[in-house]
Amino acid sequence: MSKEFLAALEQIEYEKGIPKDELITLIEHAVEKCLLRHYPLASRYRVKLNGETGEVHAWGIKKAVEKVSNPRDEILLSAALAIDPKAKIDCDVEVTIDVGEIARIASQTIEKVISQRIREYEKSSVFKKYKKLEHKIITGRIFRFIGRKAIVDLGDTEAVLPACEQIPKQFLRLNSHVRAYVMEVVGDERKNDVVLSRTHPDFLKVLLAEEVPEVKEGIVEVLKVVRSPGLRAKVLVKSNNDKIDPVGTCIGVRGNRIKQIINELAGEKIDLIASDLKPKKLIAASLSPARVDESQVSLNKKAMKATVEVPSDQRAKVLGADGINISLACRISGWDIDVVTTVSSEKGEAKAKEENETKESKADKGDESIPTSGTEPVPEDKE
Repeated sequence: MSKEFLAALEQIEYEKGIPKDELITLIEHAVEKCLLRHYPLASRYRVKLNGETGEVHAWGIKKAVEKVSNPRDEILLSAALAIDPKAKIDCDVEVTIDVGEIARIASQTIEKVISQRIREYEKSSVFKKYKKLEHKIITGRIFRFIGRKAIVDLGDTEAVLPACEQIPKQFLRLNSHVRAYVMEVVGDERKNDVVLSRTHPDFLKVLLAEEVPEVKEGIVEVLKVVRSPGLRAKVLVKSNNDKIDPVGTCIGVRGNRIKQIINELAGEKIDLIASDLKPKKLIAASLSPARVDESQVSLNKKAMKATVEVPSDQRAKVLGADGINISLACRISGWDIDVVTTVSSEKGEAKAKEENETKESKADKGDESIPTSGTEPVPEDKE
C-alpha cells in the first residue's frame, strides 16, 4: 500500500462518509482472507495496515509445541523461542509473513470489499436518514409512473407515492416537484422503501406547523385532524396562551396562512375549530360551513349522541356532498350527530302570512266554509 492509497481512503471518507479507520479494518480483513485462501502457511493470520505509511504487515499464528504434528497450526518450541523469547508450550506465536507475493490478488479483493462496503454503507445511511424523517415533509421530483403509482426521486434514493395516498382529482405531472409526508420507511438497512402520502391527516398537521410559527413553537396546538382529501378537512386547535386566538392565528391576516395550505392541498377546504368550546358550541362549530347555533343542539351525554335541528335550507350544508361534512363533524367532535330538519323561519313566516291572507280574503267574500268566529253561521230568513 502507498500514501496515494491512503489519500484515496481519505477521499472516500470525505465523499461517502465512511470512516477511514473502518476502511482500514476492512482492508486488513480482506488481506487476511487472501492469506487463508492462497497462502496455506497457517490456519490463522493477523494483518495490520499502518494508517500513516500505508505499509501492510502480516503474521501467521501458530501454537508452540514440543513435537509438531500439524505444521500449518503448530511450531516447535525452539523455533518459537527464536521468534519470541517469552514463548511457552501451548502459547500462540506470531510468525512474520511476506505479503508481497499476494499483493496483486489482495488488491483485487480489497477493491471488491471496499466497493461492496460503500454500497452497503450508502444503503444503511439512506435507511437511517429517512427513518429519522418519518412523519415529516420532504420534496422530490416525480420521474416515472407505474400505473397510478408515482415514483419520486429524492436525490439519494427513490420513494413511492401510492395511488391511494394521492389527493383525488389532482393531476401529478412527470418531472414536477411534489411535497409529501413520509408515512413510513419499510424494510431494513439492506433493502428499504420510503412510502409517501399526501392524504394522511398528519400531512396537514405538519403543513400547519411549517406555515404557522405559533404552531411550530407550541403556543398553538393541533389536537386532531380529520380529512376527506381534496374536498374538506376539519382541524381542532388549542391555544396555550389566553391572549392568542388559535383559529385566527392559523388563518392569518386576510387568510394568507391558510390559503397557502389550501393551495398545497389542491383547494381542500379547511375548517378550524377551537377545542375550548363547550360541547354544544363545539358541535355547532364542527358543522361549518352550515350556520348552526348551540341552541339548536341537544345532547345525550351517556350515549354521546347529539341531535341538531336545522332549517330545511341549511340541511344540505350540514350534510355536505355525499354526507362528507356531517361525517367529518362526527369524527372531529367525537359525538354521533343526528340531523333533524325543521321549516326555516323565513319560509314559515311567509307560509303563515299567506294562510292568513287567504282566510281574510275568503271571509270578505262570505265563504261559509271558513267561519270568522267560534259560532255557527245564522241562516237567512226565506221571507
